[in-house]
Amino acid sequence: MEKDFETEVAEAVNAGNDALYHLYQADEMLGKARNWGIADIMGGGMIITAVKRKRMREASEEISRAKRALKVLSRELVDLEGYLQLDTEIDDFLGIADYVFDNFWTDMMSQSRINHARSQVQDAIAQVEGILDALSEL
Repeated sequence: MEKDFETEVAEAVNAGNDALYHLYQADEMLGKARNWGIADIMGGGMIITAVKRKRMREASEEISRAKRALKVLSRELVDLEGYLQLDTEIDDFLGIADYVFDNFWTDMMSQSRINHARSQVQDAIAQVEGILDALSEL
């Protein structure tokens, strides 16, 4: 038995909202990790490094949840492909690397990866928001 059009749209919207929630959470955690990373670069020590890494782990967990939600959204969009006038392909984005050594260079590399991951998360947010906007017009 096929689902009706409204059900398909509702399922896609729910999946998109779930993905957005986790992307926003990841963005928030990456922002916090970035702030702690700046303190770490300035010579923050082991406690600062531990807090930064905790935020990075939290962000990584949210990114994993967002990836799962994005896969669900992708499956839901397949059912609506003929109705949407946009590219519904959702880009994948990388996770966050955690470093073992605590020194200036690894702190700088970590900060760069945090910033890169945050940029990718923000790009994914924009994509999902665009898809949700298109779904709202159906």
